[in-house]
Amino acid sequence: MWRSSRRWLALGLIALAAAANAQPMPGKVIDLASGTALDPAAFVQRVAAAERVLLGERHDIDADHEAERWLLQALHQKRPQGALVLEMIASERQPRLQRVQRWLDKGNRVESQRLAELLDWDPRWPWTRYGGLVQIVTDSGIRLQGSNLSRAEVNTLLASSPEVVFPADGARQRLSAVVLAQHADAAPMLDGMLAVQHARDTRMARMLMQSPAPALLVAGRWHVLRGTGVPGHLPTSAPVLVIVLASVDEDVARDDADLLWVVGDE
Repeated sequence: MWRSSRRWLALGLIALAAAANAQPMPGKVIDLASGTALDPAAFVQRVAAAERVLLGERHDIDADHEAERWLLQALHQKRPQGALVLEMIASERQPRLQRVQRWLDKGNRVESQRLAELLDWDPRWPWTRYGGLVQIVTDSGIRLQGSNLSRAEVNTLLASSPEVVFPADGARQRLSAVVLAQHADAAPMLDGMLAVQHARDTRMARMLMQSPAPALLVAGRWHVLRGTGVPGHLPTSAPVLVIVLASVDEDVARDDADLLWVVGDE
């Protein structure tokens, strides 16, 4: 069994390296501090040197998911990846994730859809978009870490609507504007929705700090921005690299992120 596990791991790493080499980097990456573009090698080197990386996605854009898969493969080829932390999995599900990963570490392998069943994947996050990323993790022995609230925790916050204090100045105003723009009838529930956002950011920050480094957090863009999300909940002694995925016509302030990764919008 030990030999089988080592054999599968070696084959998996070879496949990852081949895939990373065969696929060009999607889009282009801009250093927001200098305004200069980074070539793929410089980009991967910059990210690989960081212990904790926050990657902000648009959940329904396929180009973002392609970019995430490319980056994870490139990073793991450059140096061992410690963990992938996902907004898409509640942290309470970690025991199940660990049982599945221990079983896979013994050399067992399953098809993609069976993996989704073993993980009891939340269908609100389409497996067609996230399955490839998760499979890279499970095939490579990278730790998969959930970081979201449970449904029960969300419901409790929505019902109680506690007033919360965001660590960054102006975060409440920015997030309120986003919520009301996306949900026209959300005004009566605004305090509860902001409390959920605050609690999710706090949980993600904690799970990121508890995960083996180097760790990559993949979450929605508002969760990773310095002015609204997870960075404000991290210790000042734990610097992070913030990358935001965007389309050509979108701007991101350099106070909010370090790198802008411009890809398609489909």
